[in-house]
Amino acid sequence: MATINTSELARTFNEGEPLSFSFYYPSENTIKTLNAILAKILATTDRIFLLDMMVTILREIIINATKANAKRVYFHKMNLDIANHESYMKGIEKFKEDIVGQLDRLEGELKKSKLKVTFYTRKEEDGIKFIITNNSPILPEELERINLRLDNARRYKDFTEAYEEIYDETEGAGLGIVLVVLLLKSSGIDPVHYKIKTDGKVTQASLFIPYQMRPEKLTTSIKQQILDDIEGIPTFPKQVLELIQMCKRRDVEIREISEKIIQDPALSTDVLKLANSAGFITGKRVESLNEAVMNIGLKNLEALLIATSARKILDKRYTKFEQIWEHCNRTSFYARTIAAKYKLGNIIEHVSLAGLLHDLGKIILLSTDLEVTNWIADLVSDRKMRTSTVMEEVSIGISHSTIGELIAEKWQLPDYLVTSIRYHHTPLEANAEYADHVGITYLANMLCGVENRKYQYYYIEESILQRFKLSDEKDLNAFHQKLKDLYSEQS
Repeated sequence: MATINTSELARTFNEGEPLSFSFYYPSENTIKTLNAILAKILATTDRIFLLDMMVTILREIIINATKANAKRVYFHKMNLDIANHESYMKGIEKFKEDIVGQLDRLEGELKKSKLKVTFYTRKEEDGIKFIITNNSPILPEELERINLRLDNARRYKDFTEAYEEIYDETEGAGLGIVLVVLLLKSSGIDPVHYKIKTDGKVTQASLFIPYQMRPEKLTTSIKQQILDDIEGIPTFPKQVLELIQMCKRRDVEIREISEKIIQDPALSTDVLKLANSAGFITGKRVESLNEAVMNIGLKNLEALLIATSARKILDKRYTKFEQIWEHCNRTSFYARTIAAKYKLGNIIEHVSLAGLLHDLGKIILLSTDLEVTNWIADLVSDRKMRTSTVMEEVSIGISHSTIGELIAEKWQLPDYLVTSIRYHHTPLEANAEYADHVGITYLANMLCGVENRKYQYYYIEESILQRFKLSDEKDLNAFHQKLKDLYSEQS
């Protein structure tokens, strides 16, 4: 786990305070801390879909900066004048052979040399600024090579083309620079936002991530299309809405509810099926609706009504996305189990339902006009795959969390559910009333993401881990394994 409170750093960043730290060598803990900070500041700015790309890009820039410092240390150690062309050509071959790919061999000497790398970021009105500096200057020959690679990278279509053209037997061959540019291009960010310069003493690589990453005309059109699509989504059937309201009444009689349910054969089947499931079975098969409603309880019945109605509407209107529903089922199970473990029995049904519906906005994202979706998918690096966040990756200006919130409000879902859906990536922004609802939904979703290698444990907000007494990674790992085992058993 990170050794500093990255959640607190992200909070101050979001309030406008710049964030920076320095190091001599990017140790595993340094990289973990950096990645955790990235995960949290991208989440607070509703750009979590950029996480994988930004982790890769910043790691490349940091390694390049460390390598530049290490080169100076190595030349000094070998008594070679780095500014002399003949000495440079002689030393660079040895540097490639001895050090490139093994920078840790010079970790101790980097600390003694006082050559360090500084990471700096700040939130601006129209985007996020990143600056990585190292206190060793670029030689004119090196700067010329870097600028040439930057210019070339802006016209490359893919990494293979870049590798074949620029491989020149120098250290790293500058492919890290090209990788950064290609990743930026594939995500809709103009590579001009990535710059490298020196003042003769310090070398600086700067990167700006704008909030608006595609032409406004395109994003506005797609965003409006999605909003229109949401407007056209049917509301819950009148009978279901009436039943949901009946479940909330303290004076309601089981007979009244059963008589209402029996008017809908499909719903009657769902209720009987739930009452006879492993979670509620009492030893004998339940045959009557009265008994079924009594067994499962009004809170569970309300959750069933919301879940089945939402699924029917979305499956009827859109292509079925079983992978999303499978993820939601697992998240729901984890959320229910977490609530039970921490004796939050009063919200077990709530968080179970929140887990089930937290990603419903993704279905809308992937169901936008296929012609537009395919065109956008063609802009991302892997053109044969449409991931569940491909629309977000080109930043249409509306996230799946916000889309889910809009749908939940349209369906007049309970406030706890609207809030859980909206903040399942940013739990610290939720109001205190539903902090546990959102925190559990967030934690369950993050653990599922860890299983899919989408996230790492140290991306999780520290305050959420503290709330559930899981700050120690061994405890978190053990608890996660227990959740996986329980899910396998119930499946």
